[in-house]
Amino acid sequence: MSKIFGQFFDYGRKVNWLLFILISLFTMGSWIDISGIWCELPLMVEELPERWRLPSILTLISQIGQIGPMIFIIGRRFFPNKFTNANAIIVVLSVGAISCFCLAIFWKKTAFVFNESRSIYLYLFSLSLSLLDSLSTITFLPYVGEFFAKEYIIPNYIGESLSSFIPGLLAIIQGVGSPDECLNITSVDNSTLLVTGVKTKFSVSIYFVLMGVLICTSIISFLSINFVSYFKKIRKNNRLEEILESESAKLNKGSTQTVKIMFFISFLGGFTNYGYLPGLMSYSTIPYGGDFMYLAVNITSCGLTIAVLLSIWSYEVSTKRVIFETCIPLFTSTCILIVSVFSPCPPLVNTNWRRAAGYFMVFCWVMTSCMFIRIRCLIATKLEKYGKQKLFLLGVFAIIGQLLGGLLVYILVDVLRLFHDKPKCSPDDYCLRILN
Repeated sequence: MSKIFGQFFDYGRKVNWLLFILISLFTMGSWIDISGIWCELPLMVEELPERWRLPSILTLISQIGQIGPMIFIIGRRFFPNKFTNANAIIVVLSVGAISCFCLAIFWKKTAFVFNESRSIYLYLFSLSLSLLDSLSTITFLPYVGEFFAKEYIIPNYIGESLSSFIPGLLAIIQGVGSPDECLNITSVDNSTLLVTGVKTKFSVSIYFVLMGVLICTSIISFLSINFVSYFKKIRKNNRLEEILESESAKLNKGSTQTVKIMFFISFLGGFTNYGYLPGLMSYSTIPYGGDFMYLAVNITSCGLTIAVLLSIWSYEVSTKRVIFETCIPLFTSTCILIVSVFSPCPPLVNTNWRRAAGYFMVFCWVMTSCMFIRIRCLIATKLEKYGKQKLFLLGVFAIIGQLLGGLLVYILVDVLRLFHDKPKCSPDDYCLRILN
């Protein structure tokens, strides 16, 4: 125990805690708007016409948004003084705040497109958020790595985890997990089921307004870090760092293999956790009960911050340790995939172990997301000594993985329709009936 406290106090002596807090607050704005949309999905899938297909559609939209980093990379090649990390961060956060306020008004509006009623306004604002939020993957961490010591990589990921934790906490306060009520209305002629909606403490619209306010906090925090002279004095001596990085590269030619492994794991994490897996959220949880999707989304959101905080005590580990820890989320994500394939009648759904299976799915979602964000933190810490270019490439590989994974799940769910949902208020023996 004394060793653990010693590591924490040693870390504390290396950081400016005010800067630590401000970096956490500004990086909180990286994905908080997209995370907010996902936290509201348990409500949206019941109200919008796409139903269970909505997560896979939003996953595809998120992957289309990956052209944002491509535009930034091309722009930086020809206009390096305009397409800077700082300018990109300001645009990302500003558009995020505006889009959240617009979503508060238009999220529920639909239009008839391609012979089907679609949530076109939700699509458009999700696309605008994805175009810019995806930039955070290749701008936020490189910005922190360029100007500040490696100890500030941890608050960067704490902020990123807060972008999930705070939306999840607000969803819990909102009461998203309250299930629909199914009332059996009996008449002389027949018997019908009447479905009443989820009762929440405040609406989806108010939720998005709160998201917009939080992103405004991120904007203020970043402007303080970037322009206030007090924080400029804490920045690294970039010229000295470049010399040290150059010497380090000459002395560590054998580390090329390690860098390649880290890039591959980054790609794998993007492909799995941010690519194909989100589109399977409904199919892996709702068959066991509507509350399990709520639990998976919000417990995962809350657990991410804890996972990053624990990294303070072990943010410098061996390559073998990173590979070993990567095997854990790969196993749990495989369990999620298997259950989704059998939806809406996955294993154990017709047995007394139904609730236990649902909780196991929640466990798998929490472990997968928390382990992948911890692994990202470990990889970034390992690559920081190789310079900002390696941190930039780390984000590029993650984006490529997200793009391929998102396209794959969209084709499987929305084009081939290989996954199926279950009607609202289905009887407990629904799966037995369709099997017979």
